[in-house]
Amino acid sequence: MRYKSCHWIESGINFDIDAYKVCCLYSAKGGGNTIIEDNYKGKPVNWDRVFAFKKMMKDIHKRGEIYPKCEGCIFLEEKDWNDNHSKISMINLDYWTKCNSRCSYCHTMQDKEKYNKFKNYNFLPIVKDMIKRDILRPNGHVSFGGGEVTLLKEFDKLLHIFMDFGFPLTRIHSSCILYSKAVEKGLKNGCVDLIVSLDAGSKEMHEKVKQVKSYDKVWKNLRKYASNQKNPYAVKAKYILIPGVNDDKNEIDLWLKTAKDNGINCVLHEIESKWFYARRENVPDEVISFFDYAKEKAQELGLKYELYERAEHMMSFRNENKIL
Repeated sequence: MRYKSCHWIESGINFDIDAYKVCCLYSAKGGGNTIIEDNYKGKPVNWDRVFAFKKMMKDIHKRGEIYPKCEGCIFLEEKDWNDNHSKISMINLDYWTKCNSRCSYCHTMQDKEKYNKFKNYNFLPIVKDMIKRDILRPNGHVSFGGGEVTLLKEFDKLLHIFMDFGFPLTRIHSSCILYSKAVEKGLKNGCVDLIVSLDAGSKEMHEKVKQVKSYDKVWKNLRKYASNQKNPYAVKAKYILIPGVNDDKNEIDLWLKTAKDNGINCVLHEIESKWFYARRENVPDEVISFFDYAKEKAQELGLKYELYERAEHMMSFRNENKIL
């Protein structure tokens, strides 16, 4: 049947620190972040509840309406969907908070000591249960967020499970302060995308934003990862623009040049979350201009330039306004 939906509604799930949700996306006008079960601590998942919730959302969309939380989401697509109610093929994992960076924009900076001591539940039994129940669909996609993934005790085992199961792509977000042989293996096999958020061009700005002295170590590890990537665009250098902090064209120039010089062929551009959520439909032109500038400069260097989730929504709002 033809209706508006997305891959997260159809077959996705997000495991957060205290809930499991339809997706991990917050940037739509409706706010996203659709919770299926709150106050979750790792008990066996009620899969009947999960698929019933998804069916409820899809039934709304089949009537030509939009589930309120999904209003304005750019990932909604009208097409003939394969209406399978009992499979999961997209997983986002955000269920731990321990990190070796101190990014100024991170919500855990409210109480870093508390979040670094936070005891997460284990996902390993959950994914084994999914495989046993034939809920997990091969050829799927998983993303590790967190927290710092290299500090997650079960990370290596989980990554190998997804690789062995036949997931063609696992997206990993890392500070890159620690080097992971498991990530290196995934890059060599061509089944891992690695995203490292630099948020700066210079060492000074990197330390200001990340609030740890890790610039040289991060670039050393990035070079090594890049030298092992089978897919030339697998290792991605990300820049979260924080208006009033790192909105400097010299920093953007140096970020792009350093990426190029270190064998990285793909860059991601994002906007800081709290700033964006407060202004998502009224972003000043001077902020938009940094994204136009970065795209032009990246293309001049032969780099693949991509927008990340909030920035993608931001630029779509800009385009809507132009049309109107």
